[in-house]
Amino acid sequence: MRQPPPAIWWRRLGAFVCHSGAMPRRMLVPAPALRPLVQMYRIVEESAPQPERHMLLPEHTAHLIVHSGGTWMLGPGGVAAPLPLATLSGLTLTPAPLLSGGPTRALWAELYPWAARQLLGWSYPDPPLDLSAGAGGPALSAAVRAISAALAAADWDTAVGLLEGWLLARAAQTARAAGPGVRAAVRLYHSTGQARVADLAAELDLSPRTLERQFAQEVGIGAKSLARLIRFETAHNLLSDDPQTPLATLAYDLGFSDQAHLTREFRALGGLTPGAYARLSRLRRALDPGAWLPGTLGDKPVWPPLPE
Repeated sequence: MRQPPPAIWWRRLGAFVCHSGAMPRRMLVPAPALRPLVQMYRIVEESAPQPERHMLLPEHTAHLIVHSGGTWMLGPGGVAAPLPLATLSGLTLTPAPLLSGGPTRALWAELYPWAARQLLGWSYPDPPLDLSAGAGGPALSAAVRAISAALAAADWDTAVGLLEGWLLARAAQTARAAGPGVRAAVRLYHSTGQARVADLAAELDLSPRTLERQFAQEVGIGAKSLARLIRFETAHNLLSDDPQTPLATLAYDLGFSDQAHLTREFRALGGLTPGAYARLSRLRRALDPGAWLPGTLGDKPVWPPLPE
């Protein structure tokens, strides 16, 4: 009897997808004016004859997603609900299950947490926004319809241009100069989540309590929660890049007290151990070498870009 193809977990710059076939994707850097707000754009395309389940791991950015095709959110008990044409969500502390089937194309804008708050008034742990139903205003609703039509026609340049045009116009209206909370958050990203709140507060000449309050107000998520997500995403990106990385070394490099601490945190956020994740990464690399992307830590190549 022929065995079914093995599941592949691959990274989508901070997310792994459980999938049984190849899915073209690429990453694009936003315009310079948007780089303090938008980490990158992701282009994802798949064509599956039958519905397939995806498991998105927690990430340190919010996702503005516009899609064309069949995609469903999986709720309690595995009940599927159609995904709106465009949504804003993310910054969750647990994996998020999705279901897709047939030809599907999606354009993601990865927003830093403060950008989701400034541009769309969304912050953790708000529920996902349905941007196709007017949650982002009439201009975004119109842009979403045009972007989805461009995706259906596989016109990626037009889709990206429309989304970036809306983001640039919105940023000109609502984006604000970085306050101490955002500056501390940028420092967290550059430290792979290891900077301590007390040290950040001292750098900014604030008390830790004042910084924590301003951080939550400006960034939309607590400093400790964001630091957890940054460290977790850095850990699984590095394991994806090099599944042979010794876990004790990884724990030391990312500031965990020991390997057991890394394992507990990885399991709490990702639902599996770093060892199991590394094994899935080796399988992914063997079956889909093109899915590999460079990692980021210390003097290694940095991708995706860090906030400016």
